[in-house]
Amino acid sequence: MFTAMRTRILSLLLLVALLAACGGGGDDEGNGGGGGTQAVEEEPVLCPLTGVEAPAGVDVNRPALAVKIDNAPPARPQAGVEAADVVYEELGEGGLTRFLTIFHCNDAGSVGPVRSARNVDPEILKEYEPALFAYSGANTQVLAKISDASWIVDLKHGDHGDAYTRASDRRAPYNLMTTTAAIRGLEGADAGGPPESALEFNAEVLNPPAPESPSPGATASPEAPAAAPGNSVSLSYSNANVVRYNYDPATKAYLRFNGDTPHQLANGNQLSAVNVVVQKVRTAPGTVRDASGTLTVDTIVVGSGEATVLRGGTAVTGTWNRASLDDQTTFTDASGQPIEFAPGSVFIHLVPQERAVTVQ
Repeated sequence: MFTAMRTRILSLLLLVALLAACGGGGDDEGNGGGGGTQAVEEEPVLCPLTGVEAPAGVDVNRPALAVKIDNAPPARPQAGVEAADVVYEELGEGGLTRFLTIFHCNDAGSVGPVRSARNVDPEILKEYEPALFAYSGANTQVLAKISDASWIVDLKHGDHGDAYTRASDRRAPYNLMTTTAAIRGLEGADAGGPPESALEFNAEVLNPPAPESPSPGATASPEAPAAAPGNSVSLSYSNANVVRYNYDPATKAYLRFNGDTPHQLANGNQLSAVNVVVQKVRTAPGTVRDASGTLTVDTIVVGSGEATVLRGGTAVTGTWNRASLDDQTTFTDASGQPIEFAPGSVFIHLVPQERAVTVQ
């Protein structure tokens, strides 16, 4: 699906081509003769999940790679999250969360700690069909669900141990690591094509143009609801698990904090995202237990609900909608128009609908 930015680029290129065609050919007086052709700048190749120009040498037709990463305090600092195109944060047991990281245009030399899959993961990954899935394992019910998901290439640790390592500087079970290259090098990992995205990317949300003065007598056209200030957001998965983001104008990204503590990564940098999405979802008690015997929580990602998208220091509150498992999630504003994202990484928080969210 073309993004807003991609559409603008295509329109500009078409205009250049038409002008070249109208002015070509020349005449016998030497005005532009010689049959020369005007070079047209090639369209940049964009990453479908972020709307940014693809790094040199990256095949954007390769499938997306999902890695399940723990976010319990003992699992920090995590590695590789900063390279993911899209990250989902899901509620786990005891109010803790895990990340489902989606890599497509970028690679990471260290990713982890890799942990077990949950019931909602196959439903999320249907949006990235086909999706490579790296994880440490799962209970029998989740394993059966993954096995039945024809859109998933199952690359779990138990079947592909050579693609995973145990870090000596981390304690079990928070020491299982991998690399995107190791997973992509496994047999069957080259199956399928690129992921699609329902998100609309537009660089102008970071650098909005100055408003134009209307012509005398012109009728004003209806406008989308104005974005509200969005310099920070605070959300919670439980009373003890509060996440906060502060906008950093220098990097045009949101810096993440766990409570008041900066969320540091293994590379020494603070975790950040260009786009922060708060997607309020229904949750229900799970029917299976984790290794400790605690009942898991099921997150419902098919349906609709309230959503807030923060980018560029502004926030737009609207609605998320996914009519069926075969559909992609869309985000629309109060007027029903697609919410535009800034080109760059996307961090989606699947927050229980009863939890408070504060945007300032």
